[in-house]
Amino acid sequence: MDRISVMPKFILHDILGRLPDKDAARTSVLSKSWRETWFSFPILSACDKNFINLHELPLYPEGARLLSKLDTFIEYVSKRLRRLHNQGLAVKKLKLNTQYISNKMLVSRFHHVDEWIQMASESGIEVLELNLALSLDKLYNLPLCLTEAKSLTKLVLTGGIRLDPAFLNHSLKFFSVRTLLFHSILLGDERVMKHFISYCPLVEHLSLIHCLLYKPLSVGDPPGSRANYVKSLSLHGLQKLKRVEVQGIEDVYIDAPNLENLCYLAGIVHASFKLNLGSYKNLRWLSLLCVRVETWLLEQLPKIPFLENLILKHCSLCERINISGSQLKFLELTNCSNLKEINIDAPNLLSCEYSGKDEPVISFRGISNQLDVSAHIHLNHQDVDRLRQFIQNIVPQEVLTSLSVFIIQLYPIIESVDILQGSSSPPSIKHMQLSAVSDRQTCYFPVMNWLLSSCFPETISFSLHYSFKLREFMVYFYEMLMGSKKGECYCYSRGPECWWHGLKVVKITHLERIYENVEDLKAMLNALPLPRNYDEEFITFTLEL
Repeated sequence: MDRISVMPKFILHDILGRLPDKDAARTSVLSKSWRETWFSFPILSACDKNFINLHELPLYPEGARLLSKLDTFIEYVSKRLRRLHNQGLAVKKLKLNTQYISNKMLVSRFHHVDEWIQMASESGIEVLELNLALSLDKLYNLPLCLTEAKSLTKLVLTGGIRLDPAFLNHSLKFFSVRTLLFHSILLGDERVMKHFISYCPLVEHLSLIHCLLYKPLSVGDPPGSRANYVKSLSLHGLQKLKRVEVQGIEDVYIDAPNLENLCYLAGIVHASFKLNLGSYKNLRWLSLLCVRVETWLLEQLPKIPFLENLILKHCSLCERINISGSQLKFLELTNCSNLKEINIDAPNLLSCEYSGKDEPVISFRGISNQLDVSAHIHLNHQDVDRLRQFIQNIVPQEVLTSLSVFIIQLYPIIESVDILQGSSSPPSIKHMQLSAVSDRQTCYFPVMNWLLSSCFPETISFSLHYSFKLREFMVYFYEMLMGSKKGECYCYSRGPECWWHGLKVVKITHLERIYENVEDLKAMLNALPLPRNYDEEFITFTLEL
């Protein structure tokens, strides 16, 4: 006996809501009861790729077969919505995704989308997500009927959608909206976006990403033919706003005293950042990308009492910067220019990540015993001494016991044994990870000598990704340390003996399994099953003197 089918509808709907869209739709063929459950399900998620064979798109870009599939897609959505609407049932969520059907094909059928939004608005829609193919010459005008969607809590508009200036003449009843996201949409008037936001007094999450403004140069210009990024935005009185993501707008002012998370990507490379961070007393996460970060901005950080995460990516910084925060726990600096000295005063810092082509002096003050430091190093043929120099520039020295170094691009390293050969032990670090080495065996010894003359890692990991071709290098590395290939080192003929000849691989780890006293590493690697996810699998050697 099927005991599930006789459960109350709200329980069955909850079950459908936890299934992937395709699996949920398949339940409609199980029985008459499940079919009725499916057609009363208040969540409608329709994606064109589920109706169209993507392999046919290049062959029939605008052919009759594709138009037929489009009509099937439209009929499916219309039937589902009309049935809910006619029976007075709620539509909690409507999600439409037409990334594979161009707006040029859809334009003659835009009136169906208007009808869908009309029915959803009259049926108590709570979540509306429209993701249309981006096409500036064939845009979908969002219908005015959406202004009556009083129960809307989330509105997501992405792609070829236009907000007409006519919205300025209407009061939007978005009193329940908590999430508002505009991505790559077109504004008929620069005031429309602000108008939308001003009627969302309870909005908590706001994302404005690469929105465009239509500025016609002459009568008759197509709506998207004269589009440029929105240049400025000023928002006031958003008392409930907690999370903001802004990309592509140069001048931004946001009055939101309870803001907790702010992500800003400048409209142009290295634009100035003008927000007064000192006014965001509850800010916990700050992420800045492609911004010119000036001294005054960093001086505001101590005025943000609860700031825990600071991320600076591709920013233009001063040569010497000071970063401080009593509650700062996570710090990331990625490919920031001009840096020569970084002074960090964050006693509760747990993670510090650095990535770039420079080797600045990184100084820590009042460090936590739980601190982890990681560095992603980019190399070229002139960087023979750079790794060791970078490590030596980190102070105090006890930080090195928590340092993990990720080496990117080892191909340019050439034979440099004479430069780096020495008998003294280099700085000790926690971990090193390699992702790529030249597959030429003549490069194996120079690379190994360069690595171990630059630092002494407690553990060293090698990627198992097939394209990195590290297995042969792993075997060479292992056999050299275990003694079978030590005669190949230049120090045997030139002296003095390299310090690392005293190293041993005491254990090998793969997916938390530990191997000890491995006699034939090549055979062990060949016996390993092919990893399901190459990016996440590594072989790790634990080294000891």
